[in-house]
Amino acid sequence: MAHGPQRREPRRFEPPPWEREQFEQLERERQEREQRAREAAEAARPAPAQAPPPPPATVDAAGAQPAVELASAPQGHPEGPDPTRVDAMLVALKAEEPPAVQGAWKFGLVAAVFVGTVGLMLVVWGMVALARSAGSGPAGVMGATIMSVMGALFVGLAAWMGARSLKQRGVL
Repeated sequence: MAHGPQRREPRRFEPPPWEREQFEQLERERQEREQRAREAAEAARPAPAQAPPPPPATVDAAGAQPAVELASAPQGHPEGPDPTRVDAMLVALKAEEPPAVQGAWKFGLVAAVFVGTVGLMLVVWGMVALARSAGSGPAGVMGATIMSVMGALFVGLAAWMGARSLKQRGVL
């Protein structure tokens, strides 16, 4: 017995608890601007008959965020949040957050030193094995060469990791 997908109402936006006060303040300021705009529009035009009052603001089921009916929004003038105020809020939030990778450059340098040391050891062992494998045939020469090449790649990786870590720190 297969049922079709059940339709649910889309969830209403609910700001995080730490930003609820700012959202409520922005909503109050927006309602005040709309009220002033309505009053100015009413004062500017003659009143032939009484106009019906705008629909009142409603509160959603959670009671958290006041919502205004779409009919009360001024037509033709979509007002969004003040960009400078939003930028100021974002800068303040960024200042509150700790830097995510503040000490990562130290780990990068330690890892680079470790990988570089292992790479140098592989290069030295490969050269020693290459010197000793003169009479052991092609398998010994190939093994020593592979060990040396892998060591050189490790050294290159260590140099890259160290440079990236220092660049992140701002030294390079």
